[in-house]
Amino acid sequence: MAEQPTKYDVEPNLLYIDVLMLAYRLGHVNYEEQKAAMLSASRVATDAISFLTELERLGVSRQSRLFGLAGQILSSPAYYRSKYALILGLRVEGTSAASFLGDQRVLSLVEGILTKKQQDLFFETYWWFVHNHRPVFYDQKHGHCIGIYATDPQDNISTLARFEDYMQHLVNHKSKRIRERFADFPTDIVFAILKRAYL
Repeated sequence: MAEQPTKYDVEPNLLYIDVLMLAYRLGHVNYEEQKAAMLSASRVATDAISFLTELERLGVSRQSRLFGLAGQILSSPAYYRSKYALILGLRVEGTSAASFLGDQRVLSLVEGILTKKQQDLFFETYWWFVHNHRPVFYDQKHGHCIGIYATDPQDNISTLARFEDYMQHLVNHKSKRIRERFADFPTDIVFAILKRAYL
C-alpha cells in the first residue's frame, strides 16, 4: 500500500523550529516565559496540535500574536518557508551550502532564541572552536584535552558533528563552574537550526 501524503512538506520537528525562528525574528516573543514555552513545546511536541496545546498549557494565550503565528506556520508551512527563507536559514534552491566555519550566519541564525547572556556565551564558545579546530582539541587555559580525531574536518557534516561534540562536552563538563554556565543553554534547538542551514 502506498503511503498517504502528509500535511507537511518538512518533518514536524523542523516546523517547530520554523515557528521558533520566525517568532523571535518578527518580535512576537516578548517575555522570558514565552521563550521558555516555545523551547519546551518544540522539544515535547509530536504533532502540530500537541505543539499548540503545549504552548497554551505553558501560558501562551490563544489570542496572542505568538499563538496565531504558530498556528499559521503549522497550517501553511510551504508559504512561510518560502516567504522567510533567509530568516529560517534555508538555502536558495540550486545553491551550495556555505562553509560552516567561515560563515557569520552561524551567530545570526541562533541569536534570536538565546538570552543576552547565552548569546555572549555562544559567541565565545563558537569562536574558540573556530580558532582551535584541529584534530586534537586542547584547552590550554584549563589544561585538558577536549577531543581527538583521526582526520581534519573536510566538510560541514564533520565540522558540525565536532562542534556538537564540543558543546556536549561543555554541557556535561566535570567542572561544576563550566557545567553551570551551560545549564540552561538550548543546545538541541541550536544544533537543529545549524543543521538546517548547513547540511
